[in-house]
Amino acid sequence: MSLEAPKKKNKALVYAGRAVQAAIFVAINYAIFFIAPSVFYSNLGLLTPETVTAISSYFLIIGSLTVIHLLLKDHIIGFASSVALGIVQALYIYVITNGGVLSISYGGLSLTLEFKPLLYLMMATPLVNMVKQIMDYLSSSAAQPVQMVDVQE
Repeated sequence: MSLEAPKKKNKALVYAGRAVQAAIFVAINYAIFFIAPSVFYSNLGLLTPETVTAISSYFLIIGSLTVIHLLLKDHIIGFASSVALGIVQALYIYVITNGGVLSISYGGLSLTLEFKPLLYLMMATPLVNMVKQIMDYLSSSAAQPVQMVDVQE
């Protein structure tokens, strides 16, 4: 029985694959965190310059953290960006939905919808994913092999 050392992957291919994956995830995030809220608020007539700024700013942060997380997922920086991504996504959902309250005025009629339980459920998804990332990181770091060095006297 012979033991062979594991073959190292070409780093350029690894990072090229991660870059493609990051581009796909940024495109998905663009649709979810930029286009969908913009269209929704535009159709309701609630798209203000402040809302556009909030949507754009959060998308830039979410997109940047997604790229950092996917490119550096083997490093502590990738882990930290993953945790930050979960927090930012939950905060974005809270801010963009105005804390779970939607007020629409049309003529003399005013309609206010409160959907806080649904909001908390929507915020739970990125937060649960963040906890999963922490647990995965802790379990993988605990399973790292420790190399013992023989001391010759």
